[in-house]
Amino acid sequence: TPHELHHTLVSIEWDTLLFFAGLFVMIEALAEMGLIRSIGNGVTSIIETADPDSRLIVAMVLLLWVSGIVSGFLDNIPYTATMVPVIKLLSEDENLNLPLRPLAWALSLGACLGGNMTLVGASANLVTAGIAGQNGIEISFMGFTKAGAPMVILTLAIATLYLIVVYEWMGM
Repeated sequence: TPHELHHTLVSIEWDTLLFFAGLFVMIEALAEMGLIRSIGNGVTSIIETADPDSRLIVAMVLLLWVSGIVSGFLDNIPYTATMVPVIKLLSEDENLNLPLRPLAWALSLGACLGGNMTLVGASANLVTAGIAGQNGIEISFMGFTKAGAPMVILTLAIATLYLIVVYEWMGM
């Protein structure tokens, strides 16, 4: 009925939906401009300069921390989708000789954990802030960042240790 449709339309998080629409347009524009590809090229250049015996550690740590920081400010879903081809190319580069699995884990952990840095870092943060706002609880960008940034640094440090232990020391 029209009344039920109206009730449904009123309950939709329009602010959040419009924000995501704009965010994905912006991310696609940044990708088309080459910004995310430039990040990938920069990561590749740094990895290439490392000693061959330490390239895996350099690649994992660099991907983890760059992904963590970038995902704090760009939504982690489009960032990850854009970086997947980059890590695939890294793993296929015979000069680098890097396995895909640890690169994928570094990207995944960095993007996931980094999304907790700011309100715009992850979709769930924005949805939660929208719902909280509807219930009279305001979550500001800076308030979220003050709590999120230290947690991201801590969890990225733990993830760094994990990647080194699992993929370098244990050789998995």
